[in-house]
Amino acid sequence: MKMLNRLILMVLVAVLNINTSLSQNITEVKKLSDDERMAWWRDSKFGMFIHWGVYAIPGGERDGKICGGGAEWIMDKLDYTIEEYEKFPAMFNPVKFNADEWVSMAKDAGIKYIVITSKHHDGFGLWDSKVSDYDIMDSSPFKRDIIKELSEACKRQGIIFCFYHSIVDWHHPQAQGNLFPNYNAGQKDQTIVNPDFPKYYENYLKPQVKELLTNYGDIGVVWFDGDWIADYTTEMGKEFYNFIREIQPNTIINNRVDKGRNGMEGMNTEGNFAGDFGTPEQEIPATGIDSDWESCMTMNGSWGYKPSDKNWKSSEKLIQNLIDIVSKGGNFLLNIGPDGLGQFPPESVERLKAIGVWTRENAESIYGASASPYERPEWGRYTAKDGFLYAHVFNWPKDGKLVINRAIKPRQATLLTSPYQKLKTNLVDGNLTIHVPEKAPNDIATVIKIQLIPNEDWANLKRYKKLNKELKAPSKKENRVVFMGNSITQKWVEFNPDFFKENNYIGRGIGGQTTPQMLLRFRQDVINLSPKAVVIHAGTNDIAGNRGPMTIEQIANNIFTMAELAKAHNIEVILASVLPASSYSWSPSIEPTEKILKLNSLIKAYAKKNNMVYLDYYSAMVNENGGLKKELGRDTVHPNIKGYEVMEPLVKEAIKKALK
Repeated sequence: MKMLNRLILMVLVAVLNINTSLSQNITEVKKLSDDERMAWWRDSKFGMFIHWGVYAIPGGERDGKICGGGAEWIMDKLDYTIEEYEKFPAMFNPVKFNADEWVSMAKDAGIKYIVITSKHHDGFGLWDSKVSDYDIMDSSPFKRDIIKELSEACKRQGIIFCFYHSIVDWHHPQAQGNLFPNYNAGQKDQTIVNPDFPKYYENYLKPQVKELLTNYGDIGVVWFDGDWIADYTTEMGKEFYNFIREIQPNTIINNRVDKGRNGMEGMNTEGNFAGDFGTPEQEIPATGIDSDWESCMTMNGSWGYKPSDKNWKSSEKLIQNLIDIVSKGGNFLLNIGPDGLGQFPPESVERLKAIGVWTRENAESIYGASASPYERPEWGRYTAKDGFLYAHVFNWPKDGKLVINRAIKPRQATLLTSPYQKLKTNLVDGNLTIHVPEKAPNDIATVIKIQLIPNEDWANLKRYKKLNKELKAPSKKENRVVFMGNSITQKWVEFNPDFFKENNYIGRGIGGQTTPQMLLRFRQDVINLSPKAVVIHAGTNDIAGNRGPMTIEQIANNIFTMAELAKAHNIEVILASVLPASSYSWSPSIEPTEKILKLNSLIKAYAKKNNMVYLDYYSAMVNENGGLKKELGRDTVHPNIKGYEVMEPLVKEAIKKALK
């Protein structure tokens, strides 16, 4: 008996250790910022929607009658009672389902993520739920967890796995199961509610979603639907969103988790609503939208398998839809409705193959691309990425002259599939024109890659533009002082903002900047602010070669030019020494010690000659090897809080001296 008790105790300890380990793993998940969390999705551009369930058995038809719209709505559209509909799970035995084949077809088409219906409005689940028996394992002869198999296949092939889940449930008595013969009555008549819906939400809907979030690895997107019912409130939506993010902090959730969606247009109305992206359905916005969105669309007219629907969109149309959506900053979620045996319809397979041929050749112009910065051309669409513009030509010019937006500044143009074949670009009758081959290389969409002349804000003039505009002019008695510099100045403001605020100091530092960049922004960030004095702290990034090689004399002359500009506008000048540095982690080949000494000597001599104040940080912060004292730096270049504490009285004394 003692041995048995000991064994039981050992098992309990082991279980507790496992649970503790699992708990630790969950808490150790790094919570990404919203931009980091959304990054993979924004780059992916192309996803596959899979609507699959027991509705694939009738395929939208009952006793010779075809249901209108999507076949997945057959339970409601053709008036099945719950008992009548429950015969379909017993018939659902998709023996030809092969998760790896599905994922492989998606991947070959250029699809980056898959969203499958874990549960549609009919309430039947495609996973092994412990909350309900109305699922693939307990109510179907198939006895295989489809969500498990598909999620694992996605992981093996590098596709992001996501799931769709309906808020609505026509099978559950506490949801819409009591509304036969019109399960969807609550969509048009918002007075129709089930008083027990909050119980369904807490005890059924949330627990099932939790199962999906905890048993199938990382979930890329949770894609909700059924948000239109009055039973489901915005308070529930916001709580549900937070509930999901607590379980999987980095998952993405569509806007149908809340109540803000504006119909099929898919974007939120004004107000505070939960959700990470909008969901236009069966339509593409006319123009770009300044927020994240994804257009979901069928290949024919039905989401679920419906063999009677022969209204298939052509491969050409689907490819051009993908391009159109990406050109407007969105994602394309293209639907497949597998049949009752677990097979993709042959029409869908044919289109996936054609899309794959195009995406393999033109991937660069789609994945990671952003919306076009130019108006939509008559002949096609633009996308943009990394200093390149991609012209997707749907209608090839018969005269071989492709007219592009006059605002584009092309350095060179090539066919994307023939990068060494340069295309002539010039003005023809006042139109910016690319001369293209007589015949289109691709009849669906030929892509021309246009390298742009950089339009970079090289000096980062926009960094302080808004703050400068908001800054009021100083009073006559006000001793305003501007600190012009690099990351050392920028971090100083961040580390000790009170020091700047209390002393009427204004920080205008930008990390990584060199003296030519500072010189370019000196007027807007110093002179136009009308200070009494300026502290110029610059030079170390020039020595590090941040913008290419410069001599010490060139660096010094840029600093002196800033000083002379200040003096010309009656601004007193404090020229700060470069801080000591023994090395640069980002430029390890540079040995700065002697160069800093030489630059400081030039700055000191210039200040003395021109009756300016020289601010010597260097002597107070240098170690015996010519580097920054370890206790004063967070690395070999940048001061820590203690370092700034050394600098603060020195700069205050220098400013006092300059303003005498």
